[in-house]
Amino acid sequence: MNHSEARKLFETTVPAQFIADTAEAGRDEVRNMLSDSTTFFMNCATYQVVAEVVEATRCMAGIRVGDRYVIQGATIDPEQSSGPNCIFLISMLVQRIAAAFDRFGKEGEIELTLPGAQCTDPGPVVGGFGGVKVRMWIEPIPD
Repeated sequence: MNHSEARKLFETTVPAQFIADTAEAGRDEVRNMLSDSTTFFMNCATYQVVAEVVEATRCMAGIRVGDRYVIQGATIDPEQSSGPNCIFLISMLVQRIAAAFDRFGKEGEIELTLPGAQCTDPGPVVGGFGGVKVRMWIEPIPD
């Protein structure tokens, strides 16, 4: 998704769907929540999280060094991503994406670095089969 598509999604479509998915009695509360979350949605429309594989050893899912995962909002962008979806690696990425979301909710400049992550297999050094490590960062969504 490019920047203009992301703006439409996070500034219009997602808030409208949140309201539509809420019973009438709770819609005012959701509208208030959304008005308090303008910065968060604006930053979701502006930035994406990137995870790039820097080490891969005997990965069952077939992940290789250089594979990339680009996360926009709560989805992996298949057009910009190149690696197979491994639930063990993705579950570890979620923790780092939560840190990005925390930053997205605050006013001001976004810190672009994130801690890296690795899959849950501890690797052969400590009795596992393999392992994958990624470096992560936040960058603007391309136009």
